[in-house]
Amino acid sequence: MDHNPEIRQRLFEQFSQAVMTQGWRSVSCAQLASKAEVDIKLAFFEYRDRYAYVTDLVRRIDEAMLDSYDPAMGEEPARERLFDVIMARFDAMQGHRDLIIELNKAARRDPVLGLHLLALSRLTGEWFLDISCISPAGLSGLARSHGALLAYGRAFSVWIGDDSADLAKTMAALDKFLKRGEAALHRAEKIACMLPRLGKRCRSARRRSGADKGRAETAHADAKPSEGQSVDDGSMAPMPS
Repeated sequence: MDHNPEIRQRLFEQFSQAVMTQGWRSVSCAQLASKAEVDIKLAFFEYRDRYAYVTDLVRRIDEAMLDSYDPAMGEEPARERLFDVIMARFDAMQGHRDLIIELNKAARRDPVLGLHLLALSRLTGEWFLDISCISPAGLSGLARSHGALLAYGRAFSVWIGDDSADLAKTMAALDKFLKRGEAALHRAEKIACMLPRLGKRCRSARRRSGADKGRAETAHADAKPSEGQSVDDGSMAPMPS
């Protein structure tokens, strides 16, 4: 059985209204179905619980982000590409602004909702790199994904209070955080490149130290008098037989 777009839209609209008027804690899937005039079995098929509505919200934002992203940005530097992708997401979020803000407030009091949003955000972070044509492979890729998500999270805090039409404050904040993240990543990559050389030098130093220690022990052993030999300077030579 396929999902019904018309039914899903009616249910989602009721969900959005319920969150903004009654609060997240008061949302009831059965009541949403009743207000949307949808059979409860069909409603259950479309959205199994409240968190399914949240997942669908993120999906809608992701799709709008992909629709608005300019593929021509592929020729720009990596940081510019990433900036454009994240700003495309903020633009897509504008249509659900009130709902997102209410859910963000609710997540502070509902750990399960907070974890659910965090998991969805991590997937969004991977999308940021993928669309920007930035490799997520290896430790450096993990650092890039974490850095992009961190910059997005900090800019999100600014977006909540940015009521301007062009999101100028959000753009400025995101640009600043991405520049900081880029600088930090370059430093981390330099350190990562140095580690193999430092390890090689340490191993060589240990080998040299071990060799020097061995030679010192050998020289010390050679300097010891043999068993039975007098340590006197000869003033008490043995008596002739």
